[in-house]
Amino acid sequence: MARRGGPGPEPARDPGAGPARDRGTIELLALGAALLALIALIAQLPDWLSGLRALQIRFAAAFALYGLTLARLPRLAGARGAVMIVLGVALAARLALLGAAPALSDDIYRYAWEGRVLLHGGNPWTQRPDDPALAALRDPQIYPGVNHPDLATIYPPLAEAGFALVAALSPTLAAIKLWVMAHDLVLIALLVMLLRRHGIDPAWAALYAWNPLVLIEYAGSGHNDPTAMVWLLGALLLARARPALSALALTAGVMIKLAPLVALPALWREWPGRARALAALALSAGLAGFAWLTRGASSGLHAYWSTWRNNDLVFELLERWTGRFETARAIELSIVAVVIAWTLWRGAETARAARAALKTGYLVSPVAHPWYAGWFLVLEPLAPSAPWILLSATAIMSYGVLAAPAAGRSFHLSLAWRAVEFGVPALLAAVLAVPRRQARRGDRS
Repeated sequence: MARRGGPGPEPARDPGAGPARDRGTIELLALGAALLALIALIAQLPDWLSGLRALQIRFAAAFALYGLTLARLPRLAGARGAVMIVLGVALAARLALLGAAPALSDDIYRYAWEGRVLLHGGNPWTQRPDDPALAALRDPQIYPGVNHPDLATIYPPLAEAGFALVAALSPTLAAIKLWVMAHDLVLIALLVMLLRRHGIDPAWAALYAWNPLVLIEYAGSGHNDPTAMVWLLGALLLARARPALSALALTAGVMIKLAPLVALPALWREWPGRARALAALALSAGLAGFAWLTRGASSGLHAYWSTWRNNDLVFELLERWTGRFETARAIELSIVAVVIAWTLWRGAETARAARAALKTGYLVSPVAHPWYAGWFLVLEPLAPSAPWILLSATAIMSYGVLAAPAAGRSFHLSLAWRAVEFGVPALLAAVLAVPRRQARRGDRS
């Protein structure tokens, strides 16, 4: 799904005289307050999964308001105090969701459990949650919610270190949420810096910071992706001024989640020789150590890479066409590699090249969890695309469509509904492409 249309960020500009700036401030405050009210209504739902219909209706309302905000943002971004309003609403919305039960996903239980295991001298890479040797660590609050108890962890060492640190401070789900939220807020601050560096009004950070899917998945469900995303943005920000630190930041991100690896080619082009050597050494050592840790029959990483499926459309079509999961995997990786090579050949700026790789990975992966969308959304303010923003709305369908699924968290959306989830944004991209093609033909004539 190529970049198409959508609200475009502009360099910082004066929207007019004092009264106009004040009107813009009032309007942005009103939009932020309305979004907060809708997020509070979402947070009040006792169980997001059993109350999926109510959740998705409120989510749709919140997303419509968010879309209106983005449509108005070219005029409101220069309003007095716009950045502070964006940051204030971002903080308040995350705090509102802090107490929400993580019903849509049970990953957070796994984080808390593995932190406890590591803190007490266990090995989450070789010891499955159902290992009898870990029986003394089981409790009625965390352990019953742990997913895949027959598999060891899929998470790299720095992610596990973070879980253990939280467990040492407070072995609770609320503490994990605070850990994720703190990283998410730092991530937004880094996004503001990145936008300023690109000459874009930093109020466009609202595209990520106010996105309802981002709020639900990270502040609500506690997915730990921001703890890795913050290092990716750090690597992008430091690439020219402090390339060695940029290389170490990327390595840190990869050692929390593997997704930042797709940004390596773009950053590699930016780094001088010493930073490249440092990155090669650090990443090689880190990834080799991770591979060694995750060996064994109960390896969660091996299961994830070789068998796991969720919310995939392109990958399922590839697998049906080829008849083999492994062949579809090879094609998927080839597609990502081709997109990376093409963006670099076209001379795309580093952050935008990384975003293209992340978007492609999301589209063709066999696992397209909705919270993975945050990886490209955090870079979307660089050049907003309406179809990709819309995809962050339709992604909520992966949990079910206006009804609680009988399979609960094990639910997998039907292929027909996945075609709707990905097809509606693709249709919007096609519609928006028509006037652009006509304009290019007019220029040639």
